[in-house]
Amino acid sequence: MRVLSDKFSPKDFIRPVLTIGSFDGVHLGHRLLIKKAQEEAKIRRGEVVIFTFEPHPMHVLNPQQKLLLLTPYENKLRLLESLGVDVVIAYPFSHETAQKSPEAFVEEVLYKSIRPVKVIVGYNFTFGKNRGGNAETLRDLGDAFGFQVEVLPPLEIEGVVVSSSYIRSLILQGEVEKASRFLGTHFFIKGEVIHGQKIGSLLGLPTANLKVDPLQILPKGVFVVKVSRDKKGPYGGVLNIGTRPTFGGKELSVEVHLINFSENLYGEKLFIEFIKKIREERPFESPQALYHQIKRDIDYASKVLHEMGVF
Repeated sequence: MRVLSDKFSPKDFIRPVLTIGSFDGVHLGHRLLIKKAQEEAKIRRGEVVIFTFEPHPMHVLNPQQKLLLLTPYENKLRLLESLGVDVVIAYPFSHETAQKSPEAFVEEVLYKSIRPVKVIVGYNFTFGKNRGGNAETLRDLGDAFGFQVEVLPPLEIEGVVVSSSYIRSLILQGEVEKASRFLGTHFFIKGEVIHGQKIGSLLGLPTANLKVDPLQILPKGVFVVKVSRDKKGPYGGVLNIGTRPTFGGKELSVEVHLINFSENLYGEKLFIEFIKKIREERPFESPQALYHQIKRDIDYASKVLHEMGVF
């Protein structure tokens, strides 16, 4: 998969079939767009081009909102590559970009720089200054600049329209299983193993403390997870996201215990897939009481993962 930024021209593409969006989470609605683009590209002997913005437009236009993402940039690229996308354009978003009219965006960016044969977007697509353009605007401009436009209807699951904002709300509520049904895959995070307070080791249940992308949305609680590292695994694990209230903690931490695992992981990057929520984090009357609860968590996680065939 090729990844481009702002330096490209029509000669960089082969009969591009383009789809445009933020693609946060690369959920089932996004996957439908990509699948349709792949079908069109196969017919035209072209390639699938994803056009997205980096950073997310909300981080520029409304930074005080501090929007957290299902898939920060690297994670999004990982998913798009796994789906067989040929090219990703991660177009730099700035206040200057936000001032482009719909007409200027289509002429200067899409037509002069990409020259798509077809553009596929979702029903709620908007673009240009103050979101002044929509799917119908794009269709009209496509007629003027010589490319086809197809607009896909909303995708509903369990009577709810699939959207990144809805899935983010599920994650914040800890509903990782339901979120996964809308994502089309397990919700996941990536993190680098760093030195922590070694509380787990003192309890006899060592954990890997993770440094994650500051833009990553995180559910709080204790979870059954699958863990992979550098193409090794998966391993079973129990993940805690919280403040360690038993020890008077204040700052949010992310730490995972790998079941039946004793290797040194410092400096490695772990890929964590959320399988099921076990419980909320809570304070215990003593470290010993916490130890016994974690042992029960591990037993429960082992049973869940065994039923899944992880180990």
